[in-house]
Amino acid sequence: MNICSWNASKKGIISLFAGVLTTISSVAVAQVNTIAQDTALNRFFRALHQADSNVVSVLHVGDSHIQAGFFPFTTAFFLQQDFGSAGRGWVFPYNLANTNGPSDYRWNSTGRWEVDRIIDRNKSTDILGPGAIVITSRNDAPALAYSGKEDDEKMDNNIRQVELFYDAGSEEAPITIPGAGVDISAMPFDADVTTLRKASVTFPEAVKSFQVRWDRKNTQPFRFYGALLQNGNNGVLYSAVGINGATFQQYNDNRNTLIAEMQVIEPQLVIVSLGTNEAHNSMNGQLFRTQLDETVKTIRKYQPDACIILTTPPEGKRVSKKPYRRKVGKKYKTYYRVAYYPNPYVAVITQQIVSYCKENGLACWNFNAVNKAMTSSFASGWQGDHIHFNSRGYQLQGKLLYEALRNSYDKFLKVEKTYKNTAE
Repeated sequence: MNICSWNASKKGIISLFAGVLTTISSVAVAQVNTIAQDTALNRFFRALHQADSNVVSVLHVGDSHIQAGFFPFTTAFFLQQDFGSAGRGWVFPYNLANTNGPSDYRWNSTGRWEVDRIIDRNKSTDILGPGAIVITSRNDAPALAYSGKEDDEKMDNNIRQVELFYDAGSEEAPITIPGAGVDISAMPFDADVTTLRKASVTFPEAVKSFQVRWDRKNTQPFRFYGALLQNGNNGVLYSAVGINGATFQQYNDNRNTLIAEMQVIEPQLVIVSLGTNEAHNSMNGQLFRTQLDETVKTIRKYQPDACIILTTPPEGKRVSKKPYRRKVGKKYKTYYRVAYYPNPYVAVITQQIVSYCKENGLACWNFNAVNKAMTSSFASGWQGDHIHFNSRGYQLQGKLLYEALRNSYDKFLKVEKTYKNTAE
């Protein structure tokens, strides 16, 4: 999907949301923009309350709504404004994989890379790593260069610590990163491949870019899975993993990705934003519920202390094209009347997510209800397909998720304070 660049400054972001939210009553927004079963997040809120002395890890998993970064990026921005930033979180060279990704950083390489994604039917490998996507090179000395935007006021791109995840095809693959200390260890997630590695990189001072090179003695496939970036400070570390077209079933079929995410990112909060593609494919509600349950069980098994939020998809539409012929000069040409109508399966998927969360005590952010209640605010936020938002729409969605989280957190603090006073 094509999403325009986000060039607003920090003040621009805040003023944008201030202007957008004045178009609808703040009381009306507060009534619908809530997190159901939010007491299920108390463990995460306790960690958040101590974010000044700890790194609080958040993982946001999803599909195309997540891959481009605008939605999770905005939620992260406001959380880090309140609770401090521990760094950029998970990053991947989407541009080298010839697909869209966040606009605040870029990877470069002189070599050619092939890509395998969680949605691909014929993959060259079963191990996709925490990012649900992997790039592969056969170069005997593959090299990558990461660069965060120097003038980016929206995201903290300062780097003191990096974890690089890769498979060099051999246990002997010296790594060079100028100006940094490097420690190599076995890959910290379950896999049957013995050559998976993690490079823990430390810079003596904060940097925004770095280069890495592996010198190998073989031409076996070299696979790069992505990196986790931290700035050395305490606060919120918000990682987003999204793949265009992804579904619950694909994450389940490639279960090692979910496992790797739990073991590498070690999230205290997992936000799952899936369901749009299931709705677009007219999936049966009961089958969807089964697939949703399998994903939740995997998260709970491999990260039992993590809190989970399930979000419902936006109110997307389907398109109807009716052909008609018109005489142009001496010939007739075929044109199409295009009309958009609500996708009824969005309601089916939304209902399944909401009821599943209620029955299983999971936190649920019903964005579908928020989207409907704020139709006028989102009117200019849709892309032409009426399935995805443009950057403005995703920014608003991200801000609304932050506000729902913040309101639940403030409620948690009041309850904790009341309990403490009562105990005394």
